[in-house]
Amino acid sequence: VRGARGAAGRGVLPDHQAAHRQHQLQAVSPAGLGQHSQAAPNFPCRDSCQKGWRLLYILTAYYRCSEVLRPFLLAFLQGASGRPELPFHGISKACEQNFRKTLQFGGRSLFPSSMELKAMVAGRSAKRQLFLLPGGIERHLKIKTCSVAQDVIEELCCEMGLQRPEAFEEYILFVVTDRGEGLLDVPPDPKWVPEGGSAAR
Repeated sequence: VRGARGAAGRGVLPDHQAAHRQHQLQAVSPAGLGQHSQAAPNFPCRDSCQKGWRLLYILTAYYRCSEVLRPFLLAFLQGASGRPELPFHGISKACEQNFRKTLQFGGRSLFPSSMELKAMVAGRSAKRQLFLLPGGIERHLKIKTCSVAQDVIEELCCEMGLQRPEAFEEYILFVVTDRGEGLLDVPPDPKWVPEGGSAAR
């Protein structure tokens, strides 16, 4: 996902190479994926496409990509996620959400642990995380690959009936650590949630 960049942060691909990159994205357009899947649903290409989408899901959580590639990548993800009838609609939408979060917040700074990476490669991209509210109230929220603290605060406020953006600014999150080692570490047996799925409380 990350492309070559110049010293000033600009994309260094010349126009003819940028057009070539656009052609490559068009060659794997959502319509093309749909045609292959409808013609041969058991063709090995489907498994390869699924692995490719899962790899893209991981990469979009970390890298902004070059200025040259960005508009083409966004257009590709929007095209794939905007048509529910196409295969891989769910994960393509998740890739788009990851990429937009990365553009907004800069992406994740720490690489996933081996346990989280295995879960993401297997298609499980979220887990249930316990949050403690004042008064000893417990809430379990689904934390995704690109979830940020603001997402958690907004969801908890909505559960309390607070919908105004001004109310979100009144709350913060404290992270309880074990002897100062790590923040929100993955538990030994995390309850990972499949793509597009949900888990019981």
